[in-house]
Amino acid sequence: MTKRIFIFTIFSLLISCSEKQFTFENYINYPIKFAKKNFVYPNNEFEIFLPLNWVSKVENYEDNEEIILGIDAFSKPDDENFIHGISIQKMKPFSSKKDLKSEYDYLIEKIKQKDSFEIINSGKTDFLMNEAYFIHSKSNSGNYGELEMITIITKSSSDNNFFYLNASASRTKELNKNMSMMLSCLKTFKQNN
Repeated sequence: MTKRIFIFTIFSLLISCSEKQFTFENYINYPIKFAKKNFVYPNNEFEIFLPLNWVSKVENYEDNEEIILGIDAFSKPDDENFIHGISIQKMKPFSSKKDLKSEYDYLIEKIKQKDSFEIINSGKTDFLMNEAYFIHSKSNSGNYGELEMITIITKSSSDNNFFYLNASASRTKELNKNMSMMLSCLKTFKQNN
């Protein structure tokens, strides 16, 4: 009987350790190798390396007053038919103060107002060469494959607008690998002005 309890306890510990939530820092430090291609925005505003076999698209935001420009890049569906994506958008400030910290605070409050998302962690980061903040959030539906997202906000070097760098992955058995790969790409983001 004591042996069964011991085995059950060890088994429970192994399961709980394997399901531990990765943080932004865990993803950054997770070792991953993959083929990349360089993407330069058509007006040379920024560049970034993207996974080689992903499809990227320059988005048209003519009907959106807040978004100035942007791209979306997506994986092909995986074995379970989930896709993962990176989006980069240059946006007008939401906060009337127009500084990076105020923009970050505004976004934090917007996420907190949504019942369907919860913030895992957030704060200032030295992830990019420029000053930046990150917000790591996830859907709280409890369903397999729900969304996990990391958003990095940095100020544009050419004007008073902001870049939002987003990595979105389905919470599947490949989450750590997929999120780490996307963050590795976002780390290569470079403004060209």
